Amino acid sequence: MNTFKIYEYTEKASGLFGFLRRKVQKAPLGEIVFHNDKIVVAGKEILLAELQQIRIPVFNDYYGRNDRGNTSQGDNNLIELLLMGGNKETYYFALSERYEIRSIKDRLITYYKAGKFEFDNFTLVLGLEDYNAVLNFKRSLSNNNLT
Repeated sequence: MNTFKIYEYTEKASGLFGFLRRKVQKAPLGEIVFHNDKIVVAGKEILLAELQQIRIPVFNDYYGRNDRGNTSQGDNNLIELLLMGGNKETYYFALSERYEIRSIKDRLITYYKAGKFEFDNFTLVLGLEDYNAVLNFKRSLSNNNLT
């Protein structure tokens, strides 16, 4: 599966003149779909050639995760798309299972080989923490079998 639901979070002031509390509201935006040559965000196509970099700094929230006694909805994962023009688009996305993000491994390999995804972020998303595992994975990427 290479499709995830995306959300937008907005803060709204509440209380006396908005100084007392800020309330966070979540609004669904649609879906983010990963393709080999593009990413579709809420129906908007962003070609790989238009992207400078893709980052996934937060990817460990999933539906049902126990977060300090609260059950998570799994929608606090973050993806950042840095466009060639210098603009940055940030989206929150939902995961229904713990390692669901790893289902787009092949797409992430394509983005890495195109120079759009940093290797360090890539290994973190895939859960590669052992030095030897990272080294072996890097070697496997240089093989022609993964083109």
